[in-house]
Amino acid sequence: MKKSIWFWCVFFLGIGVLESIAAQERPITLDRAIQSAQVKIESNLVLGTKMVVLNFTAPTAQLSDYVIDRLIAGLVNNKKVTVVERKDIELINMEMAYQLSGEVSDESAQAIGKQLGAQSIASGKLEAIGDQYQFSIKTIHVESATIELFYHIPIKQDKKLNTLLNITQQQQAAKAEEQERKRVAKAEEQDRKAARQNAQYQPAVQRKTKLLLGVRGGIGGMATWGNQAQGYLPGDASPLFPEQVYSVYFGTNNLNSLTGFQVEGNFSLNTGMEFKDNGKNGEVSYTALDIPLLFRLGFADSALFSLFGGPYVSFPLSKMQYKFEGKTIGYEIKTLLNVIGTYGVLGGVSMGFKLGPGYLALDGRYTYDFNSITIVSEDDKEHTLFSRRGFKVGLGYELWL
Repeated sequence: MKKSIWFWCVFFLGIGVLESIAAQERPITLDRAIQSAQVKIESNLVLGTKMVVLNFTAPTAQLSDYVIDRLIAGLVNNKKVTVVERKDIELINMEMAYQLSGEVSDESAQAIGKQLGAQSIASGKLEAIGDQYQFSIKTIHVESATIELFYHIPIKQDKKLNTLLNITQQQQAAKAEEQERKRVAKAEEQDRKAARQNAQYQPAVQRKTKLLLGVRGGIGGMATWGNQAQGYLPGDASPLFPEQVYSVYFGTNNLNSLTGFQVEGNFSLNTGMEFKDNGKNGEVSYTALDIPLLFRLGFADSALFSLFGGPYVSFPLSKMQYKFEGKTIGYEIKTLLNVIGTYGVLGGVSMGFKLGPGYLALDGRYTYDFNSITIVSEDDKEHTLFSRRGFKVGLGYELWL
């Protein structure tokens, strides 16, 4: 229970402190500042303390007199401290030749306070800081020369303050115009700075371009999986077979600044398998046309570095060629819908380098067939041979239109 009480006490105390700090930062009227300074002086001095309001430095004499008169009136009416009369201060001022119209040093203020028999001295000033006026009051203990209070607060530039500062409406308008000019100039400089920073990180190819055209040549090592030939091919089948790929492709970036589609036509030559029988080499291969529809994702400051992936369909362009001991036999490839040999997905990464009017593009990708290539033999039997799964690397040239 006690811990709970302490928690809430600390909590509400913290809230009060934060509100007090926030209030200190908000500009207030001149009269409110004088009243707050009076309350703080009275709360920091012992009851009945003899004090003197020495001077208040301000841009105009009437503003200085106004603050001093209002502050003295409040202190006298509250009767918590004893205030030295102004005529006594003026007499000391003449005798000691102090210039109280300006800011007085702590040593001079202390000497005047001793002459007047005061225990505490108050002085202050109002000064322009940037586009705002700052009000401050300080009290000094005469005997020890220590600062008892230092209070400052920003002041609202309202009609009363302008009148005391002898600021005309024309001057106010001119000042407001100058402040607006500075604000606009600052905003324009920030815009120019942002433009320079954006220019430094501008992509090599603008993302707003609409169309990409390219050609590519490459090679791949296509893996074969499982018991592909089901005993149809003699000897041992090789798990890897090199194929050559030649591509034409076009793409678009018109979806937004980072994404686009890319459609390709990939001619794959020598797609197939190698095998050995009694130490003699043979192979089965065919030519195909793969057409992928790829989704491309670029990265922030590199229009030529992107990831891509998507589905594809493959159309056989030739029969399956069976080559062994100088003989070549052509077998029909079983197709889906009489046209599609196989289908699957591929994905990879592309990186470009500026070269002439276009870009040299290095491309790496992985292809994965969902079904296997199947042939039909002379006796109308079907034989499953292989599925294409493996890496391809290509080098191409691109133009962005």
